[in-house]
Amino acid sequence: MWTRKKRYTLIGIIAIIGISIAFYEAQVNFPWKNSKVWNFDFYPANTVPPNFAAWQTDTTPGLWVVKADDSAPSPPNVLVKLPTDDNVVYHLQIIPDSPTSSFEEVTVKFKIISGQEAQAAGLVLRFVDKDHYFVLMADAMNNLFSLCKDEPGYLICNYERQTPISIGQWHTMKANVSPEGIGGYLDDKLLIRANNQAYQNGQIGLWTKNDTEAYFDDLKLDYS
Repeated sequence: MWTRKKRYTLIGIIAIIGISIAFYEAQVNFPWKNSKVWNFDFYPANTVPPNFAAWQTDTTPGLWVVKADDSAPSPPNVLVKLPTDDNVVYHLQIIPDSPTSSFEEVTVKFKIISGQEAQAAGLVLRFVDKDHYFVLMADAMNNLFSLCKDEPGYLICNYERQTPISIGQWHTMKANVSPEGIGGYLDDKLLIRANNQAYQNGQIGLWTKNDTEAYFDDLKLDYS
């Protein structure tokens, strides 16, 4: 006779198997046919890349700019989210020409510089609009790596792992995305497996919280 505990255990095992299969299919059975890279090196320093301003969710213009940085993973330039004292909690820069796909791998190098209220930077996935998207987030203030889903008025973080995230140091964030879910990597370590099928298609982008200053480089999208 099946007890409630046994039923829950079986459901959990099935869910884990399903998630594992989904990510295996995304990485192995669907090889990437296309690739795009944004390293910001062909834009003049101290400018906003063409068309990018229209794809910022910030009401204050010029918060996302190209800057020269000697430590850039691919010199000379990076994309910088400047610190701000406005009341905006989440700052998004969506990549204007990013295609949408059901199967994709997204990678970005990032460095969190400072922040009094927050020190968090992230990778936007499945962006539909400013109220409907996912963000893979690194929070240096709390040493937390999370996958969060944005809904109107709420950012829901159901998938989280404690891990060291250093200020002033370059890290690599990667997301494997399939119709079944999202896998989140920090510095090549798989930390998050999320079986979530919301917002199946959408663009990619970059994200910060509150007054965080952060640098981004080598944003890469592989997709089928």
